[in-house]
Amino acid sequence: MKNKWLFILLFVLWKNNTFSQSVAFIDSIYKLPFATKQKEKNTLIPILLQNAKKCKEKNLNLREALCYSDLSWCYYFNGNFDENIKYSLQAIKLFEKLKHTEFLAREYGELGFRMSKRHPVKGLYYMQKGMKISKSNHHIQPLLSIYNNYGTLKKNEKQIDSALLYFKKCLQLKQQIKDKAGIPYSLNNIAEIKIEQRKFKEAKELIHQAFKLRLELNDYYGISDSYAYFGDLYLAEGKYELAIKNFKSSVAIADKYGFNNLQRHGYLMLSQCFEKLNNSTEAFLNYKKHIQFKDSILNKESNDKIAELEVKFETKEKEKLLLEKEIEVQDSRMKLIVSFSLIGLVLLLAFFIYRQQKLKLKQQQQEFELKNAIAEIETQNKLHEQRLAISRDLHDNIGAQLTFIISSVDNLKFGFPSIEQKVQNRLLAISDFTKMTIVELRDTVWAMNANEFSFEDLRGRIYNFIDKAKSTKEEIQFKFSMEESTKQFKFSSLVGINIYRTIQEAINNAVKYAHCSEISVDVKTTESKLKIQIKDNGIGFNLDEIELGNGLHNMKKRIEDIGGALQINSAENRGTEILIILKIEDYD
Repeated sequence: MKNKWLFILLFVLWKNNTFSQSVAFIDSIYKLPFATKQKEKNTLIPILLQNAKKCKEKNLNLREALCYSDLSWCYYFNGNFDENIKYSLQAIKLFEKLKHTEFLAREYGELGFRMSKRHPVKGLYYMQKGMKISKSNHHIQPLLSIYNNYGTLKKNEKQIDSALLYFKKCLQLKQQIKDKAGIPYSLNNIAEIKIEQRKFKEAKELIHQAFKLRLELNDYYGISDSYAYFGDLYLAEGKYELAIKNFKSSVAIADKYGFNNLQRHGYLMLSQCFEKLNNSTEAFLNYKKHIQFKDSILNKESNDKIAELEVKFETKEKEKLLLEKEIEVQDSRMKLIVSFSLIGLVLLLAFFIYRQQKLKLKQQQQEFELKNAIAEIETQNKLHEQRLAISRDLHDNIGAQLTFIISSVDNLKFGFPSIEQKVQNRLLAISDFTKMTIVELRDTVWAMNANEFSFEDLRGRIYNFIDKAKSTKEEIQFKFSMEESTKQFKFSSLVGINIYRTIQEAINNAVKYAHCSEISVDVKTTESKLKIQIKDNGIGFNLDEIELGNGLHNMKKRIEDIGGALQINSAENRGTEILIILKIEDYD
C-alpha cells in the first residue's frame, strides 16, 4: 500500500512540476521497487519517454540511460519485445559512453536474459559480456541477476549441475546483501531444479519460502510467479487438480496486471493439466489463450525489428572501434603493403607450381584413362570372339544334331508305314518341336553375333515369326505396325533378345489360349517412352481370379531385367493386352 501511494504522489508531481524541479523526481522513478514497475508499467511508459526526452535535451546522459533501462523493462513485461530491445541497446550505448561499468554490466546481463529464449546464442553472448565486466570491476550488484539468469540458460540446456551452481551463487550474494526482493527468484529457481530431480519435498519448501517473502512485499508479479511454481510442482507430482487451482490463481493476477509472460505460461500449463484429465474442451480453450498471448509477442515483424536494432547497434560499435584504430592502421599501412607484396609473390609462385603439378596429374590421368580404354576394347574384342566361337559351335554342332534328329524321325515315319497312328503322331510332335528348337537356336545365334542392332533388325525377326504363326493359324488375322521414329533405336544383344522373346511368348499365348480372330503388335513412342502393345480380341480372363503361370512371370522378369515394365490388362470376353514400356533415353 505504501508503494502505491508513493507512486500516486510521483505521478502527480510529474503532471505539475517543471523540469528544473523534477531531477529528483526522475531519480525517484528509477528507485521505485521492481514490483511497482511491473504492476504500473503502462502508466510509467509515457512518463519515462518524456523524462528521457528532457534528459537528452539537458545532456543528463546517465539519467537518460536509466530511463531507457526502465523503459526496456516496462516494454518487456508489456509484451513489446522489439521496443524492449531498442531501449536496452540505447541504454548500453550511453553507459559505455559514460564508462559506467556497473550499470553497463547489469544492462548487458538483463538484455542477454531477455533475448535468451528467442535468440539463445546472442543472449548468451550478452550475458557473458555482462558477467565479465562485473568480475573485472568487482561489481556485486549486477552479478545478482546475471548469475540467476545464467543459471536459467544452463537449465534450459539441460546442464542441471551447472545451473544449480549459479542459482546457489546468486542466492548467497542476495542473502549477503539482504536483497529481500531478489531472494524469492533464486529460491524458485533452485526449486525448479529440485522438481526436475523429483525432490518434491525440498522444492515445495523452497517455493513456500519465496511465496511468503513476496506476500510480505506485496509483489503481485512475484505472487503470480509463485503460484505458477506451485502449479509446476503439482503437475510434476501428478496432482492435476491442485496444479489447476494454482495455475488459475497465477493467471488471474497476470490477467489483472498484464504480466504477458506469466499469462502465456499459465494458460499453456492449464491446457496440459486438462489434457491429462481428458478434458479436451478446457485443454483446447486454454491452449488457444496461450497462442493468443504468444502470437502477440513472437512474430516475424518483431524478429525483423530486433535484427534491425541489433545491426544498428553493432554497426555503431564497429564504427567507434574503426575510428580508434585508424591512426594505428595509417602507421602500419606501409608494412602491410610490403607484407602483402611478399605474400602475393609467394602465392603467385605457389600458383605456378600448383598449375604445373595439376597439368602433370591431368596428363597422367589421361594416360591412365587411355590405357583403361584400350584394355576395355581388348576385353570386348575377346568377349566378342568368344561369343562368335560359341555361336558357331551352337550352329554347327547342336544345329547339325537337331537336323539329324528331324531326318531320323522322318525316316522312321516313312520306313515303317505300318506303325500305329499314335506313334506316328508322337514322331510328328517330336519333329515339329525339333524344328521349333532350331528356329529358337538361330534366333539366339543371331543375337549373339551382334554387339548391338536396331529396331529395324528386330522388326525383321518379328515379321518372320508372325508369318510362321499365320501358316499354323490361318483363321487368325495378324497385324504389325511400327512408327518410323522407332527405327533409330539401338539395343544390345541382351536387350534385343529379351524384347523379341517376350513378344514371341505373348503371341504364342494368344494363339494357344485366347480363341481369338485377331492379334496385333503395335510399336510407338509416347512421352519419352517406347511402348510395344500385343493385343488380341479373344476370350480374355479375370486377373483377380486367374493365377499367372510361369510364362507370364518369365515375360515380366525379362522386361524388368532390362529396366522396363510389363503390364497385363484383361477382362472376360474383352480380350487381353500385353504392354511393354521402356525408357527412350536408354536406347536413343
